[in-house]
Amino acid sequence: MQEINEVVSIPVKEASEDLLAPYGIFLGESVHRPGLSIPFYQGAVEEGANLDFVCSGQSVIRTARISPRNTEVIWLEYHAILTQVFIGLGTQPFVMVLGRPQKEARIPDLNQVEAFLFPPGHGVLLGQRVWHDFPMAVSEPVTIFTINSEEVVQALASQPHPADMNRGDVYKIHVKTHTGKHLRVEM
Repeated sequence: MQEINEVVSIPVKEASEDLLAPYGIFLGESVHRPGLSIPFYQGAVEEGANLDFVCSGQSVIRTARISPRNTEVIWLEYHAILTQVFIGLGTQPFVMVLGRPQKEARIPDLNQVEAFLFPPGHGVLLGQRVWHDFPMAVSEPVTIFTINSEEVVQALASQPHPADMNRGDVYKIHVKTHTGKHLRVEM
């Protein structure tokens, strides 16, 4: 690939249900599709529909503590099966970089990549094949609650060093190597 060194800057937008619709489901203060009829605690609990979480094999629920880092997006990945969940815990916001899903795409369309600021206590259920980077802390560390698959966690944890991946439902690429461009979040 020809060395371009062009910088693609992506501004940060406030996460919302409408803006996140192409990527998945915004998880916030509202109940997702309210109206599930469970007869207990009538008037005190508003039940929502099941979230469309999908994974191959065992699901894995974890937390990760993230600290501020360089705003260049080095890696982007997607999962063909997994619909991954990220929720910020505590009092700090976080940013996620998301790219629109493209069937069988091997390189993301950087013109379709956006960055979203999630308020504390909010998150997202990503759809299948949504390009993403791991969440970024804004100015203070934040703990991220994730729902994942055992297959994805094992594949990532068994990686001997940072490099492109295409195994265990993880398709991960080094952005600069595959696009010739630097992708930066405008915090």
